[in-house]
Amino acid sequence: MYRLFVLASLLAMVVLVAGVQVLAEEKDKDAKKDDAKPKDIKEVMKKAHAGATAFKQVVGKSLKDKDFEAAATTMKAWVAIASHLGSFDPPKGEKADWEKMTKKYAEDVKTLAKAVEDKDAKAAGKALQAVSTSCKGCHTAHKK
Repeated sequence: MYRLFVLASLLAMVVLVAGVQVLAEEKDKDAKKDDAKPKDIKEVMKKAHAGATAFKQVVGKSLKDKDFEAAATTMKAWVAIASHLGSFDPPKGEKADWEKMTKKYAEDVKTLAKAVEDKDAKAAGKALQAVSTSCKGCHTAHKK
């Protein structure tokens, strides 16, 4: 009877460990999907700036609420896609100017992420403003 109990316990532990491993693998797959390269400029802009669930709005609200954890989670995804923006060809305008502006945008997003990581509300507010003010110049030069 004792052997049966020990064997059943070991079997239960193996099943539990295997289940935890499968869940961890699924979580890794989901994380990799979030970091995947966006297919075009429109996807970056939609995720980062369009609507109430866009990264900019979520981070802005999180900073207002002093919820740095929620902002940090969003910033990871925003930094990941911001770095890909310059890899696309601009719809109009000079490629060199596009690369310069998209590099600045990615740097501004990284600065914002650092301020969020440091839980520095003042620096994060300034960085978020820098991201916001760069929109018009880039759109004027490169958006169709």
